[in-house]
Amino acid sequence: MSARDWQTLSLSAVLLALAACLPLLGDDYYLTIGVTIAMYTVLATSWALFSGPTHYISLATAAFFGLGTYCTALGIENGLSYWMTLPIAAVLGALVAGLVGIATLRLSGVYFVIFTLGLSELVRQIVTWAQNVSGQKGLYVLTEITEAHIYWQLLGLGALVYLAGWAIGRSRLGFALRIIGDDEEVARHSGINTARAKVLLFMVSGATASVVGGCWHHATSTSNPRPPSRRCCPFSWSSWRCWAGSGGSGGRSWA
Repeated sequence: MSARDWQTLSLSAVLLALAACLPLLGDDYYLTIGVTIAMYTVLATSWALFSGPTHYISLATAAFFGLGTYCTALGIENGLSYWMTLPIAAVLGALVAGLVGIATLRLSGVYFVIFTLGLSELVRQIVTWAQNVSGQKGLYVLTEITEAHIYWQLLGLGALVYLAGWAIGRSRLGFALRIIGDDEEVARHSGINTARAKVLLFMVSGATASVVGGCWHHATSTSNPRPPSRRCCPFSWSSWRCWAGSGGSGGRSWA
């Protein structure tokens, strides 16, 4: 590791420690804003983890987020503990991302964008249809998990995603993904298994978004594809997508 790497990690650790002190202020208003910011930060970082180096614009994160919210809500409603539902949500998100990746990552450009946008809308419409059939509008599950706990969990998850991106960026996988982003045809002729590299990273991004969805459900105590307020937006993708931009400097999510 270079001196710059140590400086980056040290500065990130200091900023994370300062952010972790927000609940200690005792102000619920700022804590609520902090939870929302943390949620969008982790979603944007997980999106940039895949779309940054590969230059594949995915709009499917909203679908994985929604899967996580409903997986957690249904799990708790059927007697599972909160801490058991998060790994289940991660596995579900990774599996769905893997299946979607195998089926679609041979596409590129606008075709991939349209498919992932359609996937998010498909999940929303399926959930809406299921609720209309059952007569249940949303899932409302109350737990003893406080908003401060959710905030710290999202901060920890954000740190893990950042470290994962930092490690991947310095690994053979990260090198392969950067070549794919520059010229996928060259990467393929260089002997890189482009499909496997893209699917693996897409699975990491999908699992992360699902876990964030599981945490967010407890911040709002509800899962609903048509939320009554802007704060509860499990299937909204436009704002965090625009905020994520191109994944930082040079279209990459890692330092």
